[in-house]
Amino acid sequence: MNNNLFHKIDGKSILVFHFQVMYDDEALTIKMTCISEDQNGYFIVFENVSKLKMSDISYPFQICGFEILDYSSRGYQKDSRFFVNDYEDGRLSFFCENFEIFNANR
Repeated sequence: MNNNLFHKIDGKSILVFHFQVMYDDEALTIKMTCISEDQNGYFIVFENVSKLKMSDISYPFQICGFEILDYSSRGYQKDSRFFVNDYEDGRLSFFCENFEIFNANR
């Protein structure tokens, strides 16, 4: 997890321009390119995704309340360490083992 950029998108509204779900080595990976309220671009990779739920998806996909919750201290399975959620509209949610956030403006 890249903590340096996490606070820049947590609880914010983000506009997703690229959303890719990949399956390899018996695991799901989600790659997402987005712009947050601060008008900065971010590239996020979520690894070992489980329990993916999506609804009412259109392009570009706006998530009004983006959050990533750390459930690792609760003893969840490793593919459920983090819960990713659109807490405003509930259009996207999933669990993942790990994630990384990169600044796409560089």
